[in-house]
Amino acid sequence: MSQSAQYLDKILKNVMHTDKQIRYATIFDNSGNEILTSVREGVEPFLNEVDTKETLHYAANAWKIRRTFEPKVGRGRYVLAVYDKLRRLTMPLGDKYLLMVTWGIDGGSAQIIEHLENMFSGDPTKDW
Repeated sequence: MSQSAQYLDKILKNVMHTDKQIRYATIFDNSGNEILTSVREGVEPFLNEVDTKETLHYAANAWKIRRTFEPKVGRGRYVLAVYDKLRRLTMPLGDKYLLMVTWGIDGGSAQIIEHLENMFSGDPTKDW
């Protein structure tokens, strides 16, 4: 396993240990291609593989659009989508990757978001 793959695997493990409410975490590239994914044991995903791929491509395209406005509003930190069954956070992981994390509706959203932001402030993957 390459050094970058080991680092990304470590990131996913740390994310999954952030809170027991976290169901799913995936790292994907700026084109929406899945790099690594972790699903909590015993959790049944809401989306099938095709829907998940579509979601990742949509999220990647949305970040490309957000980046065009960075000179005016600053760099995007994260986007939180709130659904009836889950919360989904998408955030840049350096310049080449994005992280998507989902958790249940019973979790402490503020604590999870704060922990993830602190985990990736000054992220060394920015130079990859």
